[in-house]
Amino acid sequence: MALFLYPMYAHMIMNRKVPFVVFLLFAMASFSGCDMLHQSAKYSFTDGVYRTKKFSHDSRVYVLKVDDDTLTVFPVREFKDSTAIMTKQRVDYTSRQKKFKDNKVLHVFYKPSFDLDVMTIPINYRPPVFGYPNQLTNNFNGALYGGYRIDAYKLSYRRTPLNTYKQKIKHVGYSAGLFLGMGNAYIDAFSLRNPNYPYQYEGALLLTGVAANIAAGHFTIGIALGTDHLLDKNHSEWIYEGQPCIGFTVGLNLN
Repeated sequence: MALFLYPMYAHMIMNRKVPFVVFLLFAMASFSGCDMLHQSAKYSFTDGVYRTKKFSHDSRVYVLKVDDDTLTVFPVREFKDSTAIMTKQRVDYTSRQKKFKDNKVLHVFYKPSFDLDVMTIPINYRPPVFGYPNQLTNNFNGALYGGYRIDAYKLSYRRTPLNTYKQKIKHVGYSAGLFLGMGNAYIDAFSLRNPNYPYQYEGALLLTGVAANIAAGHFTIGIALGTDHLLDKNHSEWIYEGQPCIGFTVGLNLN
């Protein structure tokens, strides 16, 4: 289906109705394949090893999805010579139990992983500097992001009108890390500490900084704190060289 949408998006890009970065993210998501959404614990609650505490390695459990209503959880123990799943200490979570309180959360399972994203910062806020007022910019940019991610799955049960309980799993991913990318900025005598500079041009920028994201499926949104560096001989005169800025991020997970 995505192949049929590419001509439409290409036409919109040519008419500047859709930014190129948005089209790029759409294309990469399409080529990644729908099957990947169901193969990784980043996108769905699959069988595997999770944690019951965010940062505790000793809280690992193995979760087995028996069916749509039942989960079986086994403790995982590490010994000097091996790692074992304690099958005799299993705990079953099922909607067929009759002792749930309405909307009571029974457990939260966490999955830590390395996060690799491609992202853009469509909105950037620059504080006042050298007598110039604060600015809100939307220049073209793109960056590669890497960080530590935790996916959380909250298991709960809700009572139905038939006095049975329906299982519900909520998923959200959190990530924090570093980014490195490229962008552009309009350079002229007003943005340089040189009032006699005679040219105007779009300067290439190196973007660096830290970001914190929230993920839903393949896509992420978040906030970034970074600095920009002009990649030409005027970098020492540029008023925003190395100055901090805050941006809103949109990204696409690659792994």
